[in-house]
Amino acid sequence: MFRILGLLTAMILGGMAEAHEYWLEPSAFLLEPDEELSVTVRVGEVLEGRAFPFDPRAYKEVIWAGPRDQVDLSTQQVRAKIRELQPFGNGLHSLTVSSYDQTLTYKNRNDLLSFLKSVGQEALIEELSDQDLPATSVTEMYRRSSKLLVHFGTLDGEDSRRSLSREWVAMGNGFVLFDQDGVAANQSVQILCRSQETGAVSMSLTMKTHAAGQVSPRLPEGSVCLLNSVFVEPGGAKSDLKSDWVSLHFKTFP
Repeated sequence: MFRILGLLTAMILGGMAEAHEYWLEPSAFLLEPDEELSVTVRVGEVLEGRAFPFDPRAYKEVIWAGPRDQVDLSTQQVRAKIRELQPFGNGLHSLTVSSYDQTLTYKNRNDLLSFLKSVGQEALIEELSDQDLPATSVTEMYRRSSKLLVHFGTLDGEDSRRSLSREWVAMGNGFVLFDQDGVAANQSVQILCRSQETGAVSMSLTMKTHAAGQVSPRLPEGSVCLLNSVFVEPGGAKSDLKSDWVSLHFKTFP
């Protein structure tokens, strides 16, 4: 069983290394009060990508939270495989996931620079130029964190921070990106929305958080949206670089 979970983790994280987006896709964003939620892991681009089964035991942290309770599903026993999630009352629920650290190797510096540009980290290129990075086989230790927002019975409820890792929190007037003990100011954020009715892209833009770590985009109604931000910093003894990908998946209702 442990070997199967290890293979599943390697498959998902291996797919993450080749794509810029990682999100949790629900069976529905608004469910009946007594309905159970099914979740699929998605890895890809522009909210289109490969599907993987969701197994909480394959992650470092999996927090399922609602109005009445919250639980870390990653601590469940090996034999207790969880296929559906039951609600903790009516209203807003969140599923917050953090992966284990994995390592990726770039062929050379040019591949690394292309990656940094693609995730809005051009400013880091100059900073890294002062470091003694290898010309080939540049290693990156990466982590993926994602949060899903769904509702049971009603659209009532407020989002809140659930983990000690970097995490998005939906506020009444925007979204705040928390960074460890503070907030992430001046952080590049990629925002993508698709109309749930037509599937067409209804918004695609990049903006930066302000001093309070917040972005307040005017999102289209009736769309499924993904906020994605990538933190890249110099690595330590185990890698040349470290990265942390943080996303939020939700639906905008009329």
